[in-house]
Amino acid sequence: MPLATSSRRRRAFTLIELLTVIAVIGILAAILIPVVGTVRKNARISTSMNNLRQLGSAMQIFVNDNKQTLPVRDRFHPTHYWLRELWRITYDSRPLPAYSTTYDMFVRDFTDTIFHTPLMSKDSVPEETSSYGYNFALLKFPASPIKPLPLREVANPARTVAIGDSSGIVLFRTTAMPRNNGYVNCLFVDGHVDRLLPVIPDNLNPTADERRLPYNQNSTFWRGVAAETSGVPLVVW
Repeated sequence: MPLATSSRRRRAFTLIELLTVIAVIGILAAILIPVVGTVRKNARISTSMNNLRQLGSAMQIFVNDNKQTLPVRDRFHPTHYWLRELWRITYDSRPLPAYSTTYDMFVRDFTDTIFHTPLMSKDSVPEETSSYGYNFALLKFPASPIKPLPLREVANPARTVAIGDSSGIVLFRTTAMPRNNGYVNCLFVDGHVDRLLPVIPDNLNPTADERRLPYNQNSTFWRGVAAETSGVPLVVW
């Protein structure tokens, strides 16, 4: 009998051992939880970048099918031409959801499509009603009526933004969303994707090395063309 009691004692954990195990688990959790959060955030950023690349492929198909002209945005059209046309190319006969006017509507209608990024946040101000926006100025000027911009007139396709992270369906300097660890993911006219810092009002024309969206709307970054219709050169980004 004493032998059995001694054996049971050897199999039991002491209070110190239990506290040690709990402490180790707590330390591991403190280390792993932030790592898991970072991995998930990086995965969402990667998804956002990949979606933009696919939108770039759809835009190239559109250009090839439309006499080498780019899509246009139409602030006053309920389905926004650029989104409707790229949707048709990407999803063929799948019906395009109605234009979303709230965060909840957009997430409901566009989740699991390349038009949605998991980096959207309902708590943003102003409320996000879209994942990506089309460059508001990338069209043929004068802009009334709205005309598509021929690709041949884009002075530097690799440095002219087409689509980017935006709180609305139109990409504007004030709608650009730095969702990606402080950066705005941007699809350029030539099809490559890069990330840039958001605009700063007192930095009208940042250098390319600064990797920042220019605040100046009359720059080649936004307008694409090298000069106004009057011949006045635009600021090169």
